[in-house]
Amino acid sequence: MTTGLTLDDLQRPARAVPRLADVARLGLDREAERPYLRDIVDEVAVRLDAPFALVDVLLNTAQIFIAEHGERPEWLLESGGTPMEWAFCLPMMTTRAPHAVADFAADPLFRDSPLVTVVGLRSYAGAPLISHAGHVLGGLCVLDVKPRRFGPEELLWLQERAAEAVERIEERAAGD
Repeated sequence: MTTGLTLDDLQRPARAVPRLADVARLGLDREAERPYLRDIVDEVAVRLDAPFALVDVLLNTAQIFIAEHGERPEWLLESGGTPMEWAFCLPMMTTRAPHAVADFAADPLFRDSPLVTVVGLRSYAGAPLISHAGHVLGGLCVLDVKPRRFGPEELLWLQERAAEAVERIEERAAGD
């Protein structure tokens, strides 16, 4: 639960130098599609019946997407990511647990985000990507353009898929 926390509070752990070093160790410090994660985001989108699924990584001041299902708006494609304060996975930086928002229009942290007001995203479910070193790298998430609730079983399954994504990321880093 993020009650009482501000976006600044949530961004602080993302900017920790050891976490950023772990992001770099894993080769996640630049935007590039990771094809070895594509089947995971496709499976997540289909199973949770959502138009968008993605794996995102938080850098020092930005969020980048390294695998995705669904079409991003052209302006978002051109930017290569978003400012960190738009990252719906920010609460997981402190909770280290799956997180869901049934309706962003009622969410005090993100209701004014351009991803809500311009793109039209309304609901979210995400699970943290936790590296072998114990750092939250970002998240595996689904997004919908309509309000909806995600149940505990769906969040648990999403966490299992996030763990699989981390295993693949770690294996790639070890092989480089």
